Amino acid sequence: MPVSRAEAVALFPTGGAIPEELQIGRSAVIDDLTAAATGGSTLIFAEARRLGKSSLLLAMTDRILRDGNDRLALSVDLRDGIANSSELASTLLTQANKQGAGAAVKTMAAKNKLSQLAPAALNKLRAAGKVLGEEDDAAALGALGTLLSPSEATLRGALLVLDAHGHATGQRTIIVLDEAQDLVRWDDALEVQQEIANTIKRARSTVNFVFSGSETHTLLALYEDPQRPLHGLGMRFPLPEISRDDWSAGLRERFDTAGIPVDSEQLHQILYYSDGHPLRTMLICAHALDWLEDERISAETIRRAIASAERHPSWSVT
Repeated sequence: MPVSRAEAVALFPTGGAIPEELQIGRSAVIDDLTAAATGGSTLIFAEARRLGKSSLLLAMTDRILRDGNDRLALSVDLRDGIANSSELASTLLTQANKQGAGAAVKTMAAKNKLSQLAPAALNKLRAAGKVLGEEDDAAALGALGTLLSPSEATLRGALLVLDAHGHATGQRTIIVLDEAQDLVRWDDALEVQQEIANTIKRARSTVNFVFSGSETHTLLALYEDPQRPLHGLGMRFPLPEISRDDWSAGLRERFDTAGIPVDSEQLHQILYYSDGHPLRTMLICAHALDWLEDERISAETIRRAIASAERHPSWSVT
């Protein structure tokens, strides 16, 4: 093969979220997801495990951060060391500051430029002050700077200041919460859900959410149960299957890049057995590299690759 084995294996990733350039057949759904999120919609992304939700969310946030400075894209996996609302708040504000949140606010505060603000900018600051409950312009500016600090942050304060920051700067915030069904398990679960609901329902809110999770029943109950604060807030975002044409074209391109000939019959064999499931498809292709015959994919290669893939711990975890 003209590329190294490591390079060939990397063409068929099987672990963790993968960047957009390594995804197959997902461009249109990434377009739709990004457009809905940047348009201000709150989305519920509830799908079974191992279908590529995290990869799609990564692609969406990468696009948002790459394509302009009018959005903050904050993404938190609630199973990545986030055990309570304070840790969530601190993580959100840490990411926001790394993306430049509050830079203009801090500059104005340091140079005392309130008197030099254009009327439009002053109106934005006053809109931010209204969110924070501060009528005095200087107090509003000070509150913005203080509440943007991750130190000892509360979720209520973090969500308020992100909304206020959006009014002050025109920069909306999109918050992605992966494994969001865990919001029902915290000690202060109802309070957390209520603060998020208040943020979504606030008039002219500059913050919207993407809730993602693989425990679909638990996640959807947050929005379908009339007794819960988030009832009716947001819309379900469906994840379509990857078409066989897209799979075939994408896999053929990957094998061609690796310099490994593959016939349509073997591609059909892979997709028939994986049923187009993203992780299983990539597992079979990756293991096929172990069983090449004369540097070529054969039916026997795929049979052996399937047997190897079935032994992978993630094969049956869906």
